[in-house]
This record gives sequence, C-alpha cells and structure tokens, in this order.
Amino acid sequence: MTESPRKRMRMKELTGISGVPKATILYYIKEGLIPKPIVAGANMHYYTEVHLNALRIVKELQTKRYLPLAVIKKMVGTGKTKLSVDEIRTVAEMDGHLFQNLTESIAIKSISSEQLAERTGASLLEMKALEQMGILRPIRKGGRRFHDEEDIRFMECWKKLREIGYSRELGFEADVLKPHFEMIQALVEKETEILVKRTAGKINREEMIRMVEGGAAAINTMMGIIHKRLILDMVKKLAASSEAS
Repeated sequence: MTESPRKRMRMKELTGISGVPKATILYYIKEGLIPKPIVAGANMHYYTEVHLNALRIVKELQTKRYLPLAVIKKMVGTGKTKLSVDEIRTVAEMDGHLFQNLTESIAIKSISSEQLAERTGASLLEMKALEQMGILRPIRKGGRRFHDEEDIRFMECWKKLREIGYSRELGFEADVLKPHFEMIQALVEKETEILVKRTAGKINREEMIRMVEGGAAAINTMMGIIHKRLILDMVKKLAASSEAS
C-alpha cells in the first residue's frame, strides 16, 4: 500500500519531530539503521511514520545504553522493526538491574591485566584480542586495565583449555572463540526478542528480572547438555564417514 502524500514529511520536519540532527539521520540511513527515504524526484526526499518510529527506537536504545549500533541494526534495519518502542523500553528498563541480587559466588578483588596474564599464562596480546571481541571487559583506571571476577574466571577456563591441549602450536588463538561469541550474541538477541514480546505489558520489571536471573543457570545447563550431545553426534558422524572412505 502506497503512503499518502499528507503522511509524508521532509527532512526538516523529521528532525524537528524526532529531535535527531540531520547528519545523524543521514548516517543512520547509510548504515541501514533506518529505511532510505522515498525519492519523488531530484532533491525531493520524503519520510514517513516508519522512519520516525525507527528513529525513536534507535534513540531509545542509545539513551538507555542497551545495545551497540551493530546490534540495533539487526533489530531495526531495513525498515522492518522487530520490537516496538514500548517493548524496547521494557528491555531498556532492565539495563543495569540484572544479576545484582545473585549471591552464588563470593566477591573477588579485581586484578590488573599484567596480574591476570601471570596468573593464567595468557599473553597480553591474546587478552587484548579477547577484549576487542567484547569477551573480556576490563575497567580502565589511570591508564591500566583491571579485570573483575568474570574476566578472571573466563581466563582461568582459557588456561584449562591450554593445559588439555588447545595450544598455540595447533592454531588455537583467541579468534577461535569468535564464532562462539557471535552465535551466543545472536541467540541472546532472539531470546530477548521472544521474552519481551511475550511479557511486555503483562508483568512488571521486577518480575521480568526475576525470570531472567532465575532462568539463566537452568538455561546455561540445558545449553551445555545440547552442546555436548551435538559434539558427540558430530564425532560419530565424522568417524562413520572416515570408516566408509
């Protein structure tokens, strides 16, 4: 169905209603965060409620610091919005409130990158690579990087992988974790979309936080079982293929 002319707006009106500067809107269009304008002729570009809604969602996400632009693009890119403004707001309200009440582990004092490298045998170079992927998230203080309990636990697991044979000599560098990170990121995006679509407006923030926090451990265990079974299935498949050849 074609938009009627009276529902269209020029850039000046779009910036005024959305509160987003022209340069930013043009950047969002270039990056695919919002749809391209309707071209009616030379220098005749029009925008609709679709553009305005996409701008509002991106602005909401950035204001609440919920997701980086790369992820926002997957949610609102190409003009097909997966979550409404209200659904986005529901998720954004949880930002900074998840996993604050869990007491399953004792608090561990943060340590510097140099201390963590010495403790786990990792090189600062591969730790930097893990940081660039978004896996390690050190806090910068006075020009130095310090790591919290989660970073420490992650690198201790990395050390265990090294000890059981995942060596540099065999090509196991930090980038082998990139597919895992990207797949988990995509899974979390889908989980969030499903959770919010099914609960927004039905339960309050506290109830949603309780569900996410309470379900995290169970889901992680379930995912571990699925992962293990799929690995065994793949090994059997490869073994059978090898025997057949």
